[in-house]
Amino acid sequence: MIIFILFIFVILAFVSLMMIQDPKKRILAVAGSMFVVVASVLLVIGNMHDHFGMKVKTTTTKQQIYSVQGQNTYGMLSFQTVGTSGKEKIFIYRDQANSKTATVAKPDLKTSTALQDIQGNQAFKVTKTQRYVYRNGFYQFLFGIADNNNELKHSQVTYQVPPTWLALSVQESERLKGLITNLATQADFIEWLQQVKAQAQDDPDGAARATVQHYRDILSAS
Repeated sequence: MIIFILFIFVILAFVSLMMIQDPKKRILAVAGSMFVVVASVLLVIGNMHDHFGMKVKTTTTKQQIYSVQGQNTYGMLSFQTVGTSGKEKIFIYRDQANSKTATVAKPDLKTSTALQDIQGNQAFKVTKTQRYVYRNGFYQFLFGIADNNNELKHSQVTYQVPPTWLALSVQESERLKGLITNLATQADFIEWLQQVKAQAQDDPDGAARATVQHYRDILSAS
């Protein structure tokens, strides 16, 4: 609607300038039309640049995620740092328990990511999304032609990881695999592995926590 108003008053300003003979009336008509034109332009700029007439709507969703590593005793969430700052990460997981392919979640310029430790034995992906929406029908009527309702402002994705899961970078995962391969023939490691497997029969969460802590210790010591 605001574009229509702008168009109409530009025409009115031109018609007033060309058709009204009385100088005073012509000046008033042109000035009034141009005032509306300028005001309309400023409102359009305000809407496009500063989201005038809009408010921020926040929604939060929580989705359970599943280990990227099949049927291990413990869960695994992998990530890869991207960008020069190293703050953002690509996360790799499964979005269904029986999914055959991993989900690769890539950030964008309006998305930030974080890791959070939680209790329990399930991992979650919590997405907090902020979007610009019109305050009411009047503003949407004025500026709706811009098609910017529900425009994304920012998205915060938090991966919640329990103590039965490992959250490792791709490089750490590869390093851990190499370390475990080297330990696989050692009697102490074999004995520990058998104990964990036995424990997993009656106390899977306890076995998972023990495995996660042991692997963290191996990484820290290497």
